[in-house]
Amino acid sequence: MDEHVDRIDGQRAIPPVDIKLPAEVLREGLALLCTDRRINRVKGDPNTSNANIQRFKDHYGANPVVIAQIWHDLQTTEIPEARIKVLNFSAFLEALNLLYRCHRETEREARFDKSRKTLRKWSRYYLLKIQALKASKIVFPPVEAFGDDVLIMSVDGTHCLFHEISHHEHSQNREYFSHKKKHAGLCYELGIHLYESKLTWMNGSFPAGQNDRGTFATEGLRDKLASIGKKAVGDKGYTGYPDQCSTFNALDDPAVKAFKSRAQMRHEQFNGMLKEFSSLDDQFRHEQEWFEVYFECACVICQHRMENGEPLFDLLAGIRIEGNGA
Repeated sequence: MDEHVDRIDGQRAIPPVDIKLPAEVLREGLALLCTDRRINRVKGDPNTSNANIQRFKDHYGANPVVIAQIWHDLQTTEIPEARIKVLNFSAFLEALNLLYRCHRETEREARFDKSRKTLRKWSRYYLLKIQALKASKIVFPPVEAFGDDVLIMSVDGTHCLFHEISHHEHSQNREYFSHKKKHAGLCYELGIHLYESKLTWMNGSFPAGQNDRGTFATEGLRDKLASIGKKAVGDKGYTGYPDQCSTFNALDDPAVKAFKSRAQMRHEQFNGMLKEFSSLDDQFRHEQEWFEVYFECACVICQHRMENGEPLFDLLAGIRIEGNGA
């Protein structure tokens, strides 16, 4: 695996950007999985065929336009931890396939005809780089960006299955028990911008036994909102902090009820994007630190998807509401 690096007077220079067009991404991604006969057996141009694009997405978690953009960002980012020095597009695609499909190493070895050690090494390399992009893709906006709006984000805890953590005394560890999954789990607290397709807050991971209200109160988001005088929209699990989180209540007029309901549905739309990733929807088999890598990589990819043709639905479409200080 060669590093695409030029040398000037014995010094390492900035590697050239390896730009991939969506058609190239599509072709190279499918070539790892399908024969040319299968790729070309579609109506119309194989490089723009909806069937081929869907095949690609089913294995890599996003369409070729999004993957091309992530590949470009990894080479041009100003974040040192995210900047890639090894340009191996096949290994990059194999890492995305692991993240999205989460096959066992024996299955991946047969699929890609590479040793388990090689697949593990380079998949981890690229996943760590994608995770590091969170510093530029998942950012809490400056307070002035919200203007006079008081309600600025929806908040919810997202639970994922995790292997049972041993307890020194009991057969089950209630600290990790998820009431949503009825199983051991880990949780991330996510905040979605109400008026733009942006993930603006990602906090975790936490044992799923801690309820959403406890996480909100003790892990930083409540203090963050209090410091800027803004509020989130949450479900009934967030009651008790009316100055920082607006929840459903009997005094809401129909327009406000519709607004809060749509905010929750919009948040679930993003959660649904995350659960498309088998590594997050199935029980995670590895250490907690690697769960965090996988989860945050998926969030970065979903943010790229929202910025490149897959936005969340418009919260205010069809709702007439005066102000937003509920």
